[in-house]
Amino acid sequence: METGHKERSSLWGAVLITAGVLLLLGNLRIVILPWQALMWPLMLGLAGLGFAMVYSGNRDQWWAIIPAGVLLTLAAVAFLEWLLPWAGTSWLFFFGLAVTFGLVWRETGHAQQWARVVAWICLGMTLLTVLGPLLRFAVPLALLAAGVYLLRRERPH
Repeated sequence: METGHKERSSLWGAVLITAGVLLLLGNLRIVILPWQALMWPLMLGLAGLGFAMVYSGNRDQWWAIIPAGVLLTLAAVAFLEWLLPWAGTSWLFFFGLAVTFGLVWRETGHAQQWARVVAWICLGMTLLTVLGPLLRFAVPLALLAAGVYLLRRERPH
């Protein structure tokens, strides 16, 4: 058995044991907030780091960037929702996916052109989710501004 495979098995074994212990302690009410609330972001983050280690151990395994990026993004979203429950997190989800697929495109020497397309689409979705709430004010304000402009233009000086 090669060394890299043993290291990955050890990492995944540690992740599974940690997840099992945390779940068991939570069910027994031994672990209390905030650890119980942070369990899912932690487990998602550890799993994402596991896939990142697969890629860092063998750069030919570019596919591991995708689950690493998705899991780390979900961990960040879950953590932010716990930390700031009033803050919207959809922008972070789309931004994380944009970065993930941008990395796939870059790390494959631009061979995976589809990843660039997905990255740009996700970046566009990021902008829409950030600017979306502002657009509901932009249209009425633009109409008001246009009306004021037309009224002022028609007035004799």
